[in-house]
Amino acid sequence: MNPDELAELEEERSFLLASIRDLDREHDAGDVDTADYATLRDGYVARAAAVLREIEDGKRQLPERPARPWWRRLAVPVAVLALGVGFGFVVAKYAGQRLPGQSLTGGQTPDAVATALSEARQALQSGDLMTAAERFKQVLELEPGNLEAETYGSWLQVLAGSQGGDTELLATGIAGLEEAAAADPTYGDPICLLAVARGRFMAPPDVEGAKEAGDTCLATDPPADMVPMIQNMLDSL
Repeated sequence: MNPDELAELEEERSFLLASIRDLDREHDAGDVDTADYATLRDGYVARAAAVLREIEDGKRQLPERPARPWWRRLAVPVAVLALGVGFGFVVAKYAGQRLPGQSLTGGQTPDAVATALSEARQALQSGDLMTAAERFKQVLELEPGNLEAETYGSWLQVLAGSQGGDTELLATGIAGLEEAAAADPTYGDPICLLAVARGRFMAPPDVEGAKEAGDTCLATDPPADMVPMIQNMLDSL
């Protein structure tokens, strides 16, 4: 069955269901006697049931749509994420400047990783979160374990999960930030973003976890303009 045939069946289904509703109203108003009503209604219901089965069979025959990457949800960030995105932008201003040294793996050239990271940072700072997520994913494909890409890729998962109401994706992003924070305690970005994720995006907020991560973040000597944002968040919990 092709999509056009499926669309025709769905139109017929709508017509039959509307006909049943109209018939019920006419019977209730006394415009159709009970015998005719029962005969007509049984016919409509039987045909509607048959059409519904055909629709289900037709849908199963259609090719499956390719899975939609999670970062597609970041194409249009909603207003409720403004605070969280702002935190990320402030930290991202310093991404790469405070990152501890890492060696490349897999035989990749430094230029390829550096270029992808630069494009990811620029996209993140300009608000193009979808492109940023794609570039951070590219970095991880080139250099698995890259701490900056793991941190900001996880942060964008937090935003996408929150925006889309996807608690599983949100949890995955938070777990990624936890892993990045544990990988190198001297790298403050993941622990700062983890504090925000726990305090602003978990429902209900993980108050104790947010305070613990926030205190650790402040102890890592984060960028000066990050300090009041973290402190205000902690004070509001």
